Formats: sequence, C-alpha cells, structure tokens
Amino acid sequence: MRWLRWLEARYRRDFELLGYEYPPYYMTITEVAMLALVIEAAVPRIMEGPEGRQWIWLAAAVFLSLCHTAGSLLRKGGVSLTAHSIVILTSASLFWCVPAAFDVVPLIVILGITQVAAVTPLRVTVVHVIAYLAVVITAGLLGAIHQAWLIALTVCFGAAVGQLLQNQLLLLRAERRAQASRTALDRAAIAGEVHDVVAHSLAVVLLNVTAARRALESGDDRAEAVDALRDAETQGRTAMKDIRTTIELLRSDSADAAQPGLPEVPELVASFARAGLAVELEQHAPSTALSGTAGLAAFRLVQESLANAVKHAPGARVSVLVGPRPMGRVGIRVSCPVPDGARRAPGGTGLTGMRARVESAGGTLTAGPTDGLWLVDAVFPAETGAGAIGSIEGASP
Repeated sequence: MRWLRWLEARYRRDFELLGYEYPPYYMTITEVAMLALVIEAAVPRIMEGPEGRQWIWLAAAVFLSLCHTAGSLLRKGGVSLTAHSIVILTSASLFWCVPAAFDVVPLIVILGITQVAAVTPLRVTVVHVIAYLAVVITAGLLGAIHQAWLIALTVCFGAAVGQLLQNQLLLLRAERRAQASRTALDRAAIAGEVHDVVAHSLAVVLLNVTAARRALESGDDRAEAVDALRDAETQGRTAMKDIRTTIELLRSDSADAAQPGLPEVPELVASFARAGLAVELEQHAPSTALSGTAGLAAFRLVQESLANAVKHAPGARVSVLVGPRPMGRVGIRVSCPVPDGARRAPGGTGLTGMRARVESAGGTLTAGPTDGLWLVDAVFPAETGAGAIGSIEGASP
C-alpha cells in the first residue's frame, strides 16, 4: 500500500537523521504500541467516570499523546529526543492525576525510555533515565502510583534493553565493515595473483613472437620461427591453465593447496631463457625451506621482476640471485641495466603490490635504480643454510 511505503520511508529518514540503521518496522511497532497503550490508559479512566478537573487532565494527556504521534509523522525537521521525553513524562503525569484500578501508564514510561536508549549514547541515556526516575519517584511520593520502586526498576530495565539493541546494531555495522574489508582484500589478492600470472605469460609469449618475427624477417631460419611460435602457443595455454588454477586456489580454504615457491624458480627463469631473455640465475637453497606464504611471495617477486625487465628493458641482461642472508634470512636479488631515458610508467602499482606481498610474508623490499642498474632486493625470514644447487644461463636471441 502507498501509505505503508510512505510510513516506511518516513521512519527510515528518522533513523538516518539519528545515525542508526534500524529496520523501519522497529519504529512502526513501537509507535503502534505507544498509541495502543495511550488508548488503554484512557479507556478505563473514562469508564470509571472522572470528576471535575480530572476530565481536563485526562483530555490533556490524550491530546498531548496524540499530537506527539501525529507530529512525529508530519514534522519536516529533525528528531528531538528531549521533546520526546518531555511529552512522555508530561502525559504520564497527567494520566496519574486521574486514578485508575487498571493502569498501563508505567508501560508508556518504560517504552519511552527504551526508544530513547536505543538511539542515544550512554551518557545521554543516563540523563534521560534520571529524568524518568525523578518523575516516577515523585509520583510515588505523592501517592499517585503504587510500588514506585518497582516501576523505577523497570525503567532502568527498559533503558538497558535500548542500549542492548544499540550495541547489537553497532556490532552488526562493524561486522559489515569487516566483511567489506575482507572482500576488498580478497579482490586485491585475486587481482595481484592474476596480474602476476598474466604478466609473466604475456612477457614470455611476446619474447617468442619477437623471436619468430625476426626469424621470418631474416628469411633464413623458418624452423626457428616455428619453434618460437609453438613455444608461444604452449605458453599461452599454460597461462590459461595457471589462471584457472590460481582462481581455484584463491577460492579454496585449504592450507595445503599447492603453491609455487623457491623450488619452482629455476623452471620459471628457464621459461624466460627459452623465450630469448638473457637471464642468469644463481640459487643457493637454505637448509630450511621458506613458509608457503614467503615462498609464494619470493616466486612472484622473481616472476614480476622478469616480466618488468622484458617490458621496460628489452634486450638487457638480467641477473637473479637467490640465497641465504645474514641472521638466518633468505634474499632474492634481481638486477638489470637501466636503459638510457627509461622512465617509470605513471599510475603503475607493480612495486606497491610487490612490496605489500613481501611485507605480508614478513619480509622487506627495496627497489630502484642503483649504479646504472634497476635493482629489486627482498629479504625473507628463514633459517640459515647454504648449498649451491646450480646455475642457469640464457643468451640473447
């Protein structure tokens, strides 16, 4: 119905002004309950037949309550919780001026403080609670109500319920923010993994395509061109498989899922060498392997560095050094000459992502030009141990 949609939009606006995200039907339920309690408080008093000025007090209480309800729906400005408490306490005091055998006015007071406590900080709630308790205790001392102490306790209980609702909402809001943060981190991880895989594969494919083009242009070695194109095709298919595998690993919660690490670095370097990159690897393995996270970070570091060398320093000789460092750490060092006039492309996030990956694994990274070389140097925590496992060298095509 149209009026229900209007009412929902109205209550949603009120909660937005107060800075809370309660469902609109919360307000609908409390307002309907408040209206029902006002009617239930007035009817028994009318049936018992007020005398003299009691009619005025009763009419004033009903009129004030109804005006407050109508005003909460029709007002154009913000929500005033002080005015809300004043109206609730004034209406309750007027009702108590007319005695009744069956009295639900204490429930009006309790519901009123609950509404306030659900949308105010604790300090503000305490101030309102003091005002409510003052009215209740005064009414009890004047003999307008019985068992004022019990009503005072239930007022405190109503305030506690309101604060609990507020805390629950704040916890839900914090959980949503944490979930959004986790989602953003997951997206960044997926983007980083896919970027590393694609960048490596495209770099190797482009090297092979370049080799094939040169062979065809020279016209004297078609077999070499065919081999280069076949290698590019194979690398492209491998890239598609790697991307699928990477996505599956990122979706998996298994800690034992296979991930590339230091043992796969020689094959990685060899793939670039076969494609024509002049790259040399010297690797000395530590006695204790890196953790899965550090090993993956080290592998991706070499992968990203070689891909960047292909992109920014074509034809340059690249040197990769993997081995132990002082204090029981493992170092990765990738260097290549910086071409004259080479500039870092604006807007790139390669170094930022590389540094974040290394630091997340507990390592440190330095990258930049040093003595005519572009140097990428990372250090990961691991136990000391050295055993030379060989060297791989590839020559330029």
